[in-house]
Amino acid sequence: MTPLMRATLVSPLAISMAFPVIAEYGSVESDLYTLEVETIAEGLEHPWGMVFISDDRYLVTERNPGTIDGDLSDVIWQAEDLFRPEGETGRSQAGLFDIVQHPEFDENGWVYISYSRETDHGAAVVVVRGTVANDDGDIRIEDIEDIFVMKEEDQDASALHFGGRMAFDPSDNSLFLTIGERRNISRAQDATDQAGSVLRMTDEGTPHDDNPEFATDEEDEDPGEPDPYLYSIGNRNIQALGVHPTTQELWSSDHGPLGGDEINLIEAGNNYGWPLTTGGSDYSGAPLGVGTAMEGMIPAVHIFEDTVAPSGLTFVPVGTEFAEWTGDMLIGGLVTEGIVRVRLEEGSVADDEFIEIGRRIRDVQVGPDGALWALTEHEDGEVLRLTPEG
Repeated sequence: MTPLMRATLVSPLAISMAFPVIAEYGSVESDLYTLEVETIAEGLEHPWGMVFISDDRYLVTERNPGTIDGDLSDVIWQAEDLFRPEGETGRSQAGLFDIVQHPEFDENGWVYISYSRETDHGAAVVVVRGTVANDDGDIRIEDIEDIFVMKEEDQDASALHFGGRMAFDPSDNSLFLTIGERRNISRAQDATDQAGSVLRMTDEGTPHDDNPEFATDEEDEDPGEPDPYLYSIGNRNIQALGVHPTTQELWSSDHGPLGGDEINLIEAGNNYGWPLTTGGSDYSGAPLGVGTAMEGMIPAVHIFEDTVAPSGLTFVPVGTEFAEWTGDMLIGGLVTEGIVRVRLEEGSVADDEFIEIGRRIRDVQVGPDGALWALTEHEDGEVLRLTPEG
C-alpha cells in the first residue's frame, strides 16, 4: 500500500507562549551572532518544506509517513497516490516535497504542494494547488487540483533525484519548479525532457508565455520539440531555490555528485552544464565532464570546497532580528548539518560561513516574527527557531 504523506499544521507562536521550548541545543556561534536554538516542535517524519500562512500558523510537509506527537495538529491533507518505494530511506528520495504560498495568498488562500506521484510508468513529479480554509481555528486545505504533472514520456521508476523545490516570482506570479535528472545524467542536456531543469509556469500551471526555446540535438534524426516549460537546463538536482526580495533574481544551490555543490544565478535560456561541467567527480572517484567551464555553458557563481548537500534556500529581508545579515542567502545543509550563510556582492559570492547546528537541515525560512526557522531532516524531525542571544 502506498504510504500517506502529511501536510501538518503547527502553531508556532501559540506553542511558544504555552511551551517556551521543548528543548534547547544551547548556543551556536556564527561570525556575527551567537544564536539561541530552540526546538518548537518534534515528532515529524523527515519534514521537507514549510510555509507561514499567518503570524501564528505554518504548514509543514513530511516526506515520509509517520505518527504525529506533541504540539502538532492532526493531518490536514495527505497524498494517497504517492510514489514512495519501500526500503532504506537513503535509497529513496521520493515522497512529499515542497509547499509554497501564492504571492497573493491573503486574497486567494492558495498553497502549492509538490510530490512524487505513482503512475503506470513509475513516478511523476506533480504540483497540486489547494485553498487554505480557516473555520474558527479549524485549518483545512480544500479544492485540491492538479496544476502540473510531469509529462508521460519523462516519467520513470527511479527513486532518486526528483528536485521538487518551488519558488514564486512575485513580479508576475509565475511559479518555478525544479526537477532533478533522475540519476540519468544525460537527461539534463536534453531540451525535450523536463528532467534536469528548472521549469517556469503560470499560477494555473500552463507554460509561461516568455519561456525561452532551447535548441534540440541537430545530430538526432528525430529530435522532437523543445519542452515549453523549460526555463533552464543542465541542472543536476536542485533542492534549494529562492527569489531575492530586492533584485527579484532567481538563485539556486545545486547538489554536486561527489563534491561540487554549487550556487547558480538562474536566468532564462541558460545551460548550467551538468554533466558536461562540474566541480565534482563520480561517486567512484572517476572524473566527470571537462571541468568547471565549457563554451556555451554557464559556470557556477560559486562551488563549495566542502560538501554541503544543499536543501532549502531563503534570503534575509529588511527588518528581521538579523540586521547584520540583511540581503544574505541562507542555505540548509544536510551533510554539513547546519546552515550556510552566503554574502553576495554584484552577483558574486563575497563571503560564506558554515553555521554548525548538528542536525541535517532540510529547509530554512525567515518567519514573520523575524526569527530564523529550520526543519531537521530526520525520522524524529524537528522545527527549530533561531534568534540572536542578548
